[in-house]
Order: sequence, then structure tokens, then C-alpha cells
Amino acid sequence: MSNNALIVGPGGIGKSTLVYGWMRALREDKRYHSLALLQLDVEHLHALGDTGAEERFSEAFALLPSCVLFVDDFGRETYQNAALMQQICRLYKQALRRPDVHVVLALEPHEYEWLLREHSSFVRLFETVLLKNQNANEHARILRATLPHLNSRHRIIVSDDSIEEVISYAERYPTLGQLPRSAIHLLDECLSMSTSKGRRSLTSDSIADVVEAKTGVPRARLGKDELHGVKVLEESLNERVIDQKSAIAKIAASLQRAKLGLRNPKRPLGSFLLLGPSGVGKTETAKCVAEIMFGRSESFTRFDMSEFQQDHTVQRLIGAPAGYIGYEEGGALTNALRKEPHSLILLDEIEKAHPKIFDIFLQVLDDGRISSGQNETVDATNAIFMATSNVGVAEILEAYGKNGGIDDDSLVAKSVMPVLAQTFRLEFINRFDSILVFKPLAVPSLVKIAHLEIRKMEKRLAKHHVRFEVEPDTLEEELRRFADPRFGARPAKRFIEETCETLLMRSLLTPSV
Repeated sequence: MSNNALIVGPGGIGKSTLVYGWMRALREDKRYHSLALLQLDVEHLHALGDTGAEERFSEAFALLPSCVLFVDDFGRETYQNAALMQQICRLYKQALRRPDVHVVLALEPHEYEWLLREHSSFVRLFETVLLKNQNANEHARILRATLPHLNSRHRIIVSDDSIEEVISYAERYPTLGQLPRSAIHLLDECLSMSTSKGRRSLTSDSIADVVEAKTGVPRARLGKDELHGVKVLEESLNERVIDQKSAIAKIAASLQRAKLGLRNPKRPLGSFLLLGPSGVGKTETAKCVAEIMFGRSESFTRFDMSEFQQDHTVQRLIGAPAGYIGYEEGGALTNALRKEPHSLILLDEIEKAHPKIFDIFLQVLDDGRISSGQNETVDATNAIFMATSNVGVAEILEAYGKNGGIDDDSLVAKSVMPVLAQTFRLEFINRFDSILVFKPLAVPSLVKIAHLEIRKMEKRLAKHHVRFEVEPDTLEEELRRFADPRFGARPAKRFIEETCETLLMRSLLTPSV
């Protein structure tokens, strides 16, 4: 076993704390009482480029006492810097071979992967320690151990419930940073806010205020029971998506089962294939589900799958493999899931994607995870996946034209599934929780949508203090011109928008008497 170690983990997981704790434990053992801890700032590595610096460092390393030599954030200066790493390899070898000197370097996973690939002989001189994410109980123990230091100036009463609440927010919103550091910083800010407001104990209100300021999530949304959005999901969707009750009921039921823990926890919260003509509410449904379930605009990510028609574009989703251009940038899908694990991913017009793209989603929809180009596993169990497709639209329109009503299950089984099977592999289709048909819109539906659009216009133009009064018969007559089951509500929406804007424009340009 090597005398030296590489500590590998994302920033904020506790690499430095591990080394400091290990040193304290060693100092309590009489055999290692004389062992010193020497820490070098990572900037010293950059100084190796100066004339004569390597010789001076070499002389200093030769005079090192029995010690642990620790370099935190080692990869910040060395990552993809081949010339600097050559110097470091030459310089550190004399220290690495001394039995009384223990070199410990801290790196992030992508930095370690590069180092292992490009300088494997250097890596072999170390034992590699890979740090994994702790669970909620371990995070709570860390916060309790840190609390006396954080609270030394504030002297705020902090209950176990408050500590668990801080951890819950840090887990729920990864934009706060890597646990446990994000929870420690959040707790520190909560204590400072409580002190500034003269409070003697940490309350849920104080924690929510800080989280709202850091994440942008409305405080009212933070305070709600996590199940509240699911309870009202069907009702809320039907208020905003007109006359698609059958599809919405199935979405709501599936997500309710998932949130209650009745579904396989190793799969995404939900996965749905939405079929139907353009403009009938498929994308609007996805946006509404994201807003109701997760409460943030950042929790909705749309991918136009027509941009992934070539086989090599799979790398744009999961990231380029090691050694290829763009490796360090990651993939659009994996980055989105890392940044917002609690989110809705919309795959728009998925039938236009290359078949290799479908292979990615076989894993995601079945196992709730995805392997990135950097060989990292990205969790997708807290996400919802929706895919829209125009496959089967002709069959849907034909069924609608015959009887005006559509039985989703019967239509999918008899008419749509054979067409889907010509475009997608059956194992891919079967990965979705539900295949949902969004029916064409008749004139009464367009009238309801028009009223919704008018209210939106009034809200958007609130600074002009306007209201639009519309004669019901006139509105219905006008909308009949746009009633085409192939195009949905989009022509009607454009008509309302242009009409309202034109009326307001004329009003603003007409001189007041």
C-alpha cells in the first residue's frame, strides 16, 4: 500500500475536512505524535513556471521533516496543463518515495479522470480514495458537529427539526451547491439572518427567507407541503389546458402514485409519450406540470429533438468521451439533470432524433439514471420525462373525423401502436408509463382558449390598465375560421394576440380629447 493518497470528490463534499480529521486522529496516537501537517496553496504549482523555481522547490522538498504534505484543490492549476504536470512529476517523485513523507492531493472527479488517463504512472504512486455523497443522517451529524463553531457569535437556539429542514432544502435545490458544504453555508446564513432580526431561535420562516433569496423560489411555494402540488395537479392542469381531461387524469394519477412512494423508486417520477396534432396542448401541459410540481421556471428543460438527427449528436446530450473535443463541457441532458434533478425534461418531436438517441432513454426511463461521457452516473429518479410526437396524427385525425370522440386506450391499441412500431422499437415505447392521446380541438374549445389568452393579454398589458370586452357570439363566429383539427389552437391564439394588440395600439395612438 502506498504512503500517499489522492482524495477524489466534488467540491464541497469534505475532502479537506477528511484530511484535517485524519491528522487530528493521528496526532492522538503516540507513534505519530511528531508527524507534522504541511499544506501548500495550489498557487505554488503555478509558480513552477518561474526561472529556477523547480530547483528551489527540489531543495525545499529535500529538507522536508517527517510530515503529511497536503495540496488542496490540486487539479485547479494542473488540469489539462501537460507541461506543468511534467514538472510536478519530476519534482514530487523525490518526496513520494520518502517513507516519512506522505503526499496527499485533493482533486475533483473530472480532474482525476484526466490525470489517470494522461499521467497514469504518477497516479500509481498513490492510493486513491473516492468520496461518495453522504445520506441525510450523516449530513445531520455533520451540521450538529459544525453548529457550535457557526453559532459561537450568534447564540441562536437551533432545534433538530431546523437542522433537518436545512438539509432538506440543500438536497432539494442542488443550485445551492454540493452537500454538506451547501447545508453548512445555508445554516450559517440562517443564523446571521436570525441575529440581524433579533430572533432568539431559528425558525422555518427564517430558513425559507434565506432559501428564497438564494434560489429565487417563491417563499409561498417553499412553505407548501411537497404533496400539495400533486393533490391539486389534475384540477390545476384542467384550468390551464383545455379539453384534454383524459390525458391529464392519467398524468396526475401516475405522478400521485410516484409521490406517495407506490412506484418503483429506481425509475423517474413519471414518463409520458404525448401524441396528437400540433397546437392541442402537449407542450403547454409539460410546462404546467413542471411549474406545479417543482415551482420554478428553471425546472423545465426543452430539447428540440430535430437537432439530434445525426448519430454523433448523442455526445451533445451526454457529453463527449475522454480525449475528444468538448469533454470537459459535459452534455446538455446530463448537465440539466445535475443542475436541476427535480425537473421536467421535454423531448419535443422525438421521432426526429437518431435511433442512437433512443438507446440513451432506454436506460433513463428504466433505471432512473444516465451514464455521462465522463463515465459518471447522473441520477434521474427525481425527474419527469415527457416526449411529444407527431407519429400517429393521421390516425388520430381520422378517428376524430368519424365520431368526434376518441377512446384513448382503444385508439392507441388498434390504430396508433402499429404506426409507432414502425418508428420506434417496441422496448422503447414500453418504457413509458403512459401513451397519451391529445385530441383535436373543436370550436367550443377554441372559445375557452381564447378567453384564457385574453386574460393573459390583460395581465401582460396591466401597466396600460386595459380590459377587453368581447361579444360571445362574435368571438365564436370569428374563431370558426380557425377551426382546423390539424393546427389546434395556435391560429386562434395568434388572432387574439394580434386583435388585442391592435386595439390597444389604436387606443394609445388616438389623441385624447
